[in-house]
Amino acid sequence: MNDSSAIIEMVRLGGVYYHICGTTAEGVFKDAVSRIALPEGVDSTTLIAGLTERERLMSTSIGSGVALPHPRVPLITDTGSERIYVCYLDRGVNFDAMDGVPIHVMFLILSTGSTNHLNILSRLSYVLQKPLFREALRGKPDTEELIELIKKHFQGEKENE
Repeated sequence: MNDSSAIIEMVRLGGVYYHICGTTAEGVFKDAVSRIALPEGVDSTTLIAGLTERERLMSTSIGSGVALPHPRVPLITDTGSERIYVCYLDRGVNFDAMDGVPIHVMFLILSTGSTNHLNILSRLSYVLQKPLFREALRGKPDTEELIELIKKHFQGEKENE
């Protein structure tokens, strides 16, 4: 994945969701999964269990109120089914983040395997480490606004090469 196109397509397929509720990571996962459109063949109970298990192993928080939850074991095999669901939480939830900041936005990732997953994490981390991008997330952009933000920040990468 050399550019933003795969990330953009995954966000477009996954979508943006608002007012996700819960007081624990598992509660947030349950509410989010009840609202999102899952790829064919993905069972919501299995996904919630996978997300919760992964979170118990180690926090998926990357700091600054952002988490990248994902099941440890892939639930899909087709790259066309890969998704990133962007979920804005109603209130901050403790995910045992190293920086102590409660989670306000999750980029819930469904990917096909470890290689693709690591590429996705790398590309997402690239934009999420940018203070201006994180600041823009506070405005809770919708799907198209978020896609434009991603394009803008990856365009800056190309200009700096």
